Amino acid sequence: MNGKNDGIERLGRWLRNEHMDALAELAQQYPNESRTFALDWHDLARWDESLADRLLGAPDDTLEEIEEAIRVVDLPVDLSMSRVNVRVHNLPESSTFVVGELDPTEHVGELVALEGQVTQRTGVSPKVTEGAFECLRCGTMTYVPQPPYGNIRQPNNCQGCEEGGFFRLNEGQSSFEDYQKIRLQQPPETAMGDTEHIDVHWTDDITGEGDLESGGRLTVVGKFSSVWTGKVVFDTTIHGNQYIPEEEAGADYSDERFDAVVEDVVDSPDPLERLCQSFAPNFEAAGPRDKQVVRALVLQLIGGWAKTGPDGRRHRGDSHIYLLGDPGVGKTVLLQAAFGVVPRGAMTDGTGASEAGLTAAIVKNDFSDEQWSIAAGTLVRANGGLAVVDELDKGDTSDLDALHTALESQTVHVDKAGKNASLPAETALLAAGNPTGGHFDPTKDFAEQVDFQSPLLSRFDLILRMQAREDYDLILQVAEKMTRARTAAAKYELGEELTPEERGAIEGDLSAEELSAYIARAKEVKPRIRSEEVEREVSAWFAETKTSLPERYTDAMGDGDYDGPPLPITARKQVALMRLAEASARARLDDTVRMHDIDRVKPLIERSLADIGIAPKNASAFGGGDAEGVDAGSVGL
Repeated sequence: MNGKNDGIERLGRWLRNEHMDALAELAQQYPNESRTFALDWHDLARWDESLADRLLGAPDDTLEEIEEAIRVVDLPVDLSMSRVNVRVHNLPESSTFVVGELDPTEHVGELVALEGQVTQRTGVSPKVTEGAFECLRCGTMTYVPQPPYGNIRQPNNCQGCEEGGFFRLNEGQSSFEDYQKIRLQQPPETAMGDTEHIDVHWTDDITGEGDLESGGRLTVVGKFSSVWTGKVVFDTTIHGNQYIPEEEAGADYSDERFDAVVEDVVDSPDPLERLCQSFAPNFEAAGPRDKQVVRALVLQLIGGWAKTGPDGRRHRGDSHIYLLGDPGVGKTVLLQAAFGVVPRGAMTDGTGASEAGLTAAIVKNDFSDEQWSIAAGTLVRANGGLAVVDELDKGDTSDLDALHTALESQTVHVDKAGKNASLPAETALLAAGNPTGGHFDPTKDFAEQVDFQSPLLSRFDLILRMQAREDYDLILQVAEKMTRARTAAAKYELGEELTPEERGAIEGDLSAEELSAYIARAKEVKPRIRSEEVEREVSAWFAETKTSLPERYTDAMGDGDYDGPPLPITARKQVALMRLAEASARARLDDTVRMHDIDRVKPLIERSLADIGIAPKNASAFGGGDAEGVDAGSVGL
């Protein structure tokens, strides 16, 4: 015992010498504002490596010693911090894992750090830590310490009459603490197949904090424990000690490893085209329309930037794109390519969405012992990145209705059974779907071939129609590229040397990592319009586009019996143009939106309008993407 006391006194001296300021600040906040003392594991290891290793291997006993040492430190105020919690961060790499990578047989009972995403959480509830059980025979109170989770533990026999079996929990004499549970899942962009998850139990003052929200990305520090279920195979869980919110997406690309690549792209004649040539190299782009789709997706990945005005109104920077097309035109290839580039994202399809759906839901299931809990859907899980949804047209009606509001506000609101939450969904949505009947019918209007209601479609900045090729030369071009790509892949797998042409069939000019790095750098730039001439051009373009709808639609609108395509041109198209123009400026790391950017993205909006059957008169181009594209009459709409 003396040895333990000596160790605590020694630890107390170290805390007093090295952490007195932090302890004094905690003393001022204790116990109502804070009961947490943050301890850097590496800081402890530099002072006593053996103690730091013991903290990893036997966290319960070691944390208790450190908390006891804090209580013996002489503080500038007369205070006993009997309920202080030591919370550890910055564990060594050997104890840090991504959810799903931890070997359970090697690390049971140890303090570990797990990186993942919160996909479900309960509310904060009282949890009994010591139950006071009153004997119904003699009235004697028996106190029983409770396990950290699981079923309540009752006394076997009364301490008074020594009989057993008849007890009542006296809540007034029992001790409670706050409790919350989250489900931490492998991040979707790193998962291969089914995603792994683990449940984390939180207690005391760390519960209910904003970052412990569904969709949040965290590094959780806690004791990795096994739980006996009555079977030979045990469950595993984490008893949470501390968590650290993940840095913004793209932070890994900020170091000097990519400086040369960034400089090379910026110095090229057309940085945006360089990025487009490196995106989805296995997509068989045939003709200017396909290349325009690629350009739109690259601009979406770069994005505009979100702003909040003095009135508190938030202006989103993310662009939403819907690819509507025949089967076999490469929509899924493009979706997978975009998902592979982003450092953060979530991908699903309309037919296989989780119980949380595309947004979020309040659900009752085994996770929360049949209590209500909040589960994150695709948009929330992709917060800060890209949400990719294939076969959106097959989504549940209620799911699509919820999506309508979330796309504009970039916030998901859920309210059920007295539970409510607002979850961030600051993500760009890239979706794909098929027309009703599977293929486009040239004899029908666009509105007859889309299953969505107008409000949802209006949330997309661009709706791009992709049709099966019928031109012999285009079909031949696609077929030749597919043949080259498959041949090159075979040679690569067999270890044979590839020619530059063969390598170009399966690789872009930039690797996927280099493309991701450049886009991350581009997202750091906040361009704006600095010229009155450019401002006037944006306004004039919208006014002209709005007033030059095809005569058959403007006449019907004037008569009040408009029954044409479901997307009359609204002010959203002007804002969509500005978002894409910001992305165009970002592509060359320019903080100014120039006339060139406006001219470059106008054809994308006009192509989108043409694709849904309401091409404005005198539209500039619907082909290759700049002013040199084909005229409106050649689009066939």
